[in-house]
Amino acid sequence: MNFKEILSLIKKSWNWVWNSDSPLSWIVSLIIIFLFVKFIFFPGLSLIMGTSLPLAGVESSSMDHQIVKDEASRLNLCGNYYSQNQKQYIDFDKYWNSCGKWYEERNITKKQFSGFSLKNGFAKGDIIIVWGRFTPKIGDIIIFKPSQDSSAPRPIIHRIVKIKNNIIQTKGDHNGEQLVYTNNQYRTDETNITQDQLMGKAIFKIPYLGYIKIWMVEIINRLFSG
Repeated sequence: MNFKEILSLIKKSWNWVWNSDSPLSWIVSLIIIFLFVKFIFFPGLSLIMGTSLPLAGVESSSMDHQIVKDEASRLNLCGNYYSQNQKQYIDFDKYWNSCGKWYEERNITKKQFSGFSLKNGFAKGDIIIVWGRFTPKIGDIIIFKPSQDSSAPRPIIHRIVKIKNNIIQTKGDHNGEQLVYTNNQYRTDETNITQDQLMGKAIFKIPYLGYIKIWMVEIINRLFSG
């Protein structure tokens, strides 16, 4: 087979994959897309962004500035609980009225917080763009790996509230307190984050796009748990 014949075969195969309506062509096209994303797109994006996690899907409400349900189905914001008729849209001023005391007690003012990146937080289901080449500072939203003995299953994305002697402390904007030891059950300790745990910082959010992954995971979990 000469070069022209090989080229013609490639063109015919390409045309069949993308223009055929057969179930097999759909399967082949999905496999090609998966291989492209896994072995070309993400490695290339990781190289550009300087991190092994250039895109992070938000799977919890720990950075949400709105009143949302917690794991016990209670309407909650920064440890304050609300009834259904109290639920409302929370702008930055209302957020600070509910959550600002914790920061002010640690010398972070409302004016300072209003200058932080993503000052209005983000929600479950958002996609976060991550930049890996940075020097951490107070107000940055960082993605960090849990410590080795932690039971937290995935990297955590919270805001830096203190840096001392190269030890970083963070807090979820939505949470009432920082994550630490609780009732002898260790998930993670965000008051003692070291440089080797850092994966990058959040620089931009894409709303809702991450729900595609969340829904797929939930569907798979239900299928295999049933």
